[in-house]
Amino acid sequence: MNQHCTPNSAAHKDAVAYLCDIFTQIVRVDGRDLLESESLCLKEGHKLLAQAFARALERFDQELCCNLSEGVRVHDRRDRTLATMFGDVSFKWHRCRDVCGNTIIPLADALDIPWGARVSPAARSFLVNAGAEVSFLKSADLLEQAGGSRVSATCVMGAVHKVGELCVKEDAIAARQLYVDGVVPKAESEQEDVCIEADGIWIRLQANDKTKSSRVEIKALVSYAGKQACGSKSKRIKPVRHGCVEPPEVFWKQSVAAIGEKFDLAKIKTVHFGCDGESFYKDGAKYLPVSVKSDTHLDPFHVNRAILSCFPKDKQELAHNILGAVIDGDINSAAALIEFSEQAGIAKKNSTRVATYLRNNEEIIYTEGPSLGTMESEQQHLYGSRMDSVPCAWSIMGADSMTRLRSRKYSGRQIPHPTRIHSITSRRKHRTEKREIAYYSTKIDTHIPYTTGKGFEAEHVASLAGLSAEVRYAGGVDFGMIAI
Repeated sequence: MNQHCTPNSAAHKDAVAYLCDIFTQIVRVDGRDLLESESLCLKEGHKLLAQAFARALERFDQELCCNLSEGVRVHDRRDRTLATMFGDVSFKWHRCRDVCGNTIIPLADALDIPWGARVSPAARSFLVNAGAEVSFLKSADLLEQAGGSRVSATCVMGAVHKVGELCVKEDAIAARQLYVDGVVPKAESEQEDVCIEADGIWIRLQANDKTKSSRVEIKALVSYAGKQACGSKSKRIKPVRHGCVEPPEVFWKQSVAAIGEKFDLAKIKTVHFGCDGESFYKDGAKYLPVSVKSDTHLDPFHVNRAILSCFPKDKQELAHNILGAVIDGDINSAAALIEFSEQAGIAKKNSTRVATYLRNNEEIIYTEGPSLGTMESEQQHLYGSRMDSVPCAWSIMGADSMTRLRSRKYSGRQIPHPTRIHSITSRRKHRTEKREIAYYSTKIDTHIPYTTGKGFEAEHVASLAGLSAEVRYAGGVDFGMIAI
């Protein structure tokens, strides 16, 4: 660590002394209590931090411009303002030009500031984490109340969507590396028995003529190494979560890749699946390594809810008797009794669908294995509490971004952040490449075309029409069109 940044350095002691003088004048005012004094000191401290931070950036920018690479020259100096955790920071930075004529900003390159950024990385991270818990408008208010800059709800939404886009790219790369390249993720731990629970939750969509749908399903999964008692409740051990708004195949491949980051896929021997009976959730085992032994369990919550929903309140005793038969393993008798009850007018209409549901999942109802059946509470607390509140409606992109963000946050997985390289637009990249080609083409004799065509223009093509039969025959033999 630089000695000028240590708490015992002379600069640090001088800064404390100057702040003490400023704060003392605030505190000693008659009639001002500690609450008001603390608030004023915090407000004044943030102003001083913003000014000092701006000067520090300008000083560092000046140092960088004194050590530019060969061929790079200073072009101009521009004003810049960033929204930060301690208010707006206004400063000036130099823009440079390289030998090709491309723009280089030394300070932005050194500090990895994304192109076009108006919010500092720390403030953006605060807004993303706050936006994962409360509305975008409240997240903006929280930053301002904490002494940071004032931003709009749209700014928070944009930050969340950007993080969501980065999550999509990372998840897609991880799935491709596992299922296409055959590269097993580097895992944090080894576990022979793993539990997996998967289910979906439906949330409201914003009115959109393109989708023509009012709701969308969030597919979510949680994997863990078992449960341990935590007071009167159970707590999952080493949980890893993944959620998205994607087709089943994409969801499962990305989920298994996420599980591989927590548990070594090569060391897993047994997987216990918990689901609600839907086919694409039951088919999750086929995305695991062939050596893994899997067994599927139907969440008891769904079985209980389905049977109890067939009967009115005054017939719940019969419902519990049928449920007892299901628990004892007599699925066919329970299903037949439900069908008979509907015909007799005891059960509600359409109860036969529950009988069909029981028969279709007979092999996975109340089977032996570890205690699962906690996915419903997982869905409600992790996704429903933020995304299914009233009045709350989402775009498909916004729902996918928020789902991925919350699943990563509550798994302890790293949340990506925008970088300068990844923030380069295709238009800027195109201009940069064009300038570089134009510059280097002047340094050599051969012209370098920017567009190289489709690849067949360089072939020598000639027509043999009008030539003798011998020539046409020889050309056909050489081209392989005539067998010899």
